[in-house]
Amino acid sequence: MKKPLLLLPLIGVALLSSCIADEPLNAECDIEAVSLSVSEPEAIFYHEYDTLQTVPSAADSIGFLIRYDADVESLPLHLTKTPGAQAYILTEEGYVPFANGMLVDFSEERVQQFRIVSQDGKWSRNYRINVVHDQAPEREHFFMNITFDNYDFNSTGKYHVWYGAEENSISYGQWASGNPGFNLSKSSAKYDEYPTVGIAEGGVDGGPYVKLETRDTGAFGRMVNMRLAAGNLFIGTFDVANALKDAMAATRFGLPFKHKPIKVTGWYKFKAGEQFQNRQGQKVDRIDQPDIYCVMYRNQDAEGNQVLLYGDDVLTSPAIVGLARISGVIETDEWTAFEMEVEYSKEIDDELLENNGYSLTISFASSIEGASFEGAPGSTFCVDNVVIECEY
Repeated sequence: MKKPLLLLPLIGVALLSSCIADEPLNAECDIEAVSLSVSEPEAIFYHEYDTLQTVPSAADSIGFLIRYDADVESLPLHLTKTPGAQAYILTEEGYVPFANGMLVDFSEERVQQFRIVSQDGKWSRNYRINVVHDQAPEREHFFMNITFDNYDFNSTGKYHVWYGAEENSISYGQWASGNPGFNLSKSSAKYDEYPTVGIAEGGVDGGPYVKLETRDTGAFGRMVNMRLAAGNLFIGTFDVANALKDAMAATRFGLPFKHKPIKVTGWYKFKAGEQFQNRQGQKVDRIDQPDIYCVMYRNQDAEGNQVLLYGDDVLTSPAIVGLARISGVIETDEWTAFEMEVEYSKEIDDELLENNGYSLTISFASSIEGASFEGAPGSTFCVDNVVIECEY
């Protein structure tokens, strides 16, 4: 009578094995991190940690900044992918299998293209990876021109993303916005219903400009107490995977910069939304305002660890050495000039500057309290032809 009971553990193991065998293959096809595993990192990079980049889930372009005289004709590349995914690199013969440690040619600023295919073979995603030489050290007056011309649809075709501006810019750099977060709440929205949109014509010179508009995030936004999404665009990255868990930590500001900014100028148009509301959706007797700020900060601590600024400390961190912020914005339908002076709280160390010891961000937003999910739906802020003037 007891023998059938003795068989129960074996039956359980068999059933468990069957469940494991029937488990579906992974459908994810993402690159989670990229590294260049060179033997002497600081011969090519400014800091050892620059050899590794974590990749936000919404990003499909990864750029490494290297020393201006570094040789990058043959670099060993490693990709950390979602489990089971396969990587392919584009060659003259088409996409061919890629194995970690393969030597990749990044000379002449070429962009290498990769395709990641999910374990189940049903999904794929394309990425661009490049390595950009830094500018040689100079001590000349410098202007960084931001035109907002270089934008396109993201890899899913849902919304706009921006790349480095064309002239004297952080061309390797990443422009980021909250569009990927808005996609979580309103995935059915058309591209021009997103908070941050590129407009093809009508700018100061008749060409493209960026339109930032504070949007209602709908039922899902109300459920997670994130009722508004301000239009925003900034130098840095946005990690959509953490957007709901910790929106402030998902926003990471800045990229290394080896110039000393002294002034920011540009053009804007602004119209405030009809009704300002707080995070709980309650009406507040207040007129919405847009925001622009430019921050220069020390990107290493005393122990040599990397320092990043996030949504909750980008204007308050002790690492900040220089800050400019717009004031006196008026509502206007005409392109109107603005100017901001950079005020320094600490002296710039020229040796650190030459070795990328400082980072720069500039941020534009349609609602000044947008990071706290407060503002007026419909507030619209258009920006064009921004120039960051540097002493050297």
